[in-house]
This record gives sequence, C-alpha cells and structure tokens, in this order.
Amino acid sequence: MINREYMRRSTGSYLIVGMIAGLATGSGYGQDWTRNFRIGLDLGINLKADFKTSGNISLAHGGATEFDDGYIRVDDTGNAQGLTSNWGYQNASQVNGDTLTFHKASSFQTGASSVRKDDSPYIGFEAAYGGTLKQWGFSRLGWETGFGFMPVSMKDRRVFHGTLTIDALSEPTGIILPDSPYFGTANSKGAPEIPVDPAPGTPLVGPGTLSGTRELDLTLFSLRLGPTYYWHFARYWGMSASIGPAIAIATGDYRFDEFATLTETGAQSHIVNKFGKTDVLYGGYVNALVLYRLQEQGDLFAGVQFMPLTGTTFSKGGRSARLDASAGIHFMAGVNWPF
Repeated sequence: MINREYMRRSTGSYLIVGMIAGLATGSGYGQDWTRNFRIGLDLGINLKADFKTSGNISLAHGGATEFDDGYIRVDDTGNAQGLTSNWGYQNASQVNGDTLTFHKASSFQTGASSVRKDDSPYIGFEAAYGGTLKQWGFSRLGWETGFGFMPVSMKDRRVFHGTLTIDALSEPTGIILPDSPYFGTANSKGAPEIPVDPAPGTPLVGPGTLSGTRELDLTLFSLRLGPTYYWHFARYWGMSASIGPAIAIATGDYRFDEFATLTETGAQSHIVNKFGKTDVLYGGYVNALVLYRLQEQGDLFAGVQFMPLTGTTFSKGGRSARLDASAGIHFMAGVNWPF
C-alpha cells in the first residue's frame, strides 16, 4: 500500500523546490523580447568648474551709449543733426554749468586667482534604446544607444580687491540742464536735446572692490553607444551592464552680475553681461542597472553610470571658467519597456 503521508510530504517538497527554481530562473515572464526602450531621471555629480581671473578684468557692459549714471539713445527723429531727446542722467554732481559728464566702469586690476566649484547634484534625464544580438538561457548580449540631457550651473561668489578704473565722458550740451535725476524718452516733441557724442575725459582710478556672481550656465547633451549584457537572474529581477564610447555637446554661457565699487567715493557700477560657447566633448561610459519586472512588458530600473569626458573652457576679457567632466557620475532611475 502506498504511504499517503510520504506522498504528501514528497509532493510538498517538490513544490517548494519548483517554486525556488522558478524564482531563480524567472520563468513565465516573456523571454521572447528583442528590443527595449527606457527613460528616466539622471542625477549627476562630480562635475566641476575652475573659475580663473587673469588679473586684468574687463568690465565692458551695456552698449556704447549706456552709462553707469545715464544714457544717450536714439530718439524718434533718428538723432537728426546729431542731437537726441532720448537721454538721461542721475546725479547733480555730473553737471558743471552746461557740461554733462557720464561715467562707466571699464577695467579692474587684481591679482590672478582661481577657485574650483562643484554645485552638484544636477538633475536631467536619460533615454536609451537597445536590441539583442545573441541569447542563451536567461542571458542576452546586445547593443544600446543612449541620450542624456543635463543642465549644469556653477557659481563663483568671490569678492576681489584691486584698482578700479571708471571712464568719464563729457560734453557741453548748450542748454540749461533739467534737475537730476532726469530721464528723457524717444519722443522728441518739446523735449530738451543734447549732442550724441560725448568726448573722453579724465578717468577715475583708485582702490576698489569687485563683488557679485560669476556663473557657468550650460547644458550637456550626451550620446553613447556600446555593447550590453543582460541577465534575468530571478523571476522579477534582472540586471544589465554596458560600456562604450560617448560624446557630448556642451552649450551655454559664462554670466556675470557684479558690482564694481570705488572705495574712496563709493561710486558704483552694476555690470551685467555674458558670453557663450558651444563645444564637443569626447570620452566613454560604463554603467550597471538593476531592473524589477513590474508587469509583462514593464520594468522599473535604477543604476549608476560613470562617464568621463574631455573639458571645455569659456574665456573672455580676463575671465575664464573650465568645465571638468573627467569624472562625471550619474545615478539613474525610471521605467524600461521590453518588446
């Protein structure tokens, strides 16, 4: 007679072993897909910028007819006969009889210096598309191409001490000047007019400070391509790894918003300006992901990617900032669709 208790225990043991084997092999979760697409957030760290000054900093800002304490612009006559009604000034100290003097900070002399900044983390997104070249069991060898988008912003807030030069431009106006502050408009009807070309005068030179912010504000668009290995190691779990070359386009601006102050008089200039650049960076990448099967054709993924790239330098007028992307690390998470 068959021992039913023995059969019950044996059957239970086989079921447990079968469940463990099924969990280990990932059976029943659609092994026939040959493509995949994923998209997710990208958290980048270890991107740095070296801010440098040569010692002779240009403070050029605004247009040729914009001054720290006034302006001379085009009026509705197109500045007929070399005169304009579209002018203004701020302080009574700019007036001497009928002569009006405008001021504009032009340069700042200080010692050459540099500082390294890293304002990470930076948040972007990444997308990838890949396919299978060879499959054996629950492993796949394939390829993958990926695209990344990441805004990067780093700021330098140092205060410099040195010698400030403020240019002076004067002109006899030939009129009784209105009291300060005066702000004319482009409407020339009945408005006082002055000549449009003031002559250079004696500049103000003395000890001063340069404060405010200097910012490297750019976007990295990265593209990569390489072989991928995928292993479906458990019923709900898989992992993948990829390695290959990468390139990136870095495009953006060096921006500065500063105040140049003459120590003796307190005269101050507000300098706001920028200059831009677009450059191509080269390098490679290696990444590793863990995927959790949420449904038949949908995974959640999380992983890390190391993408070292060459750098690029933004430089003009005694200012420079070099992006150092040689050790960029990216933490990624999102959704993957196998199909």
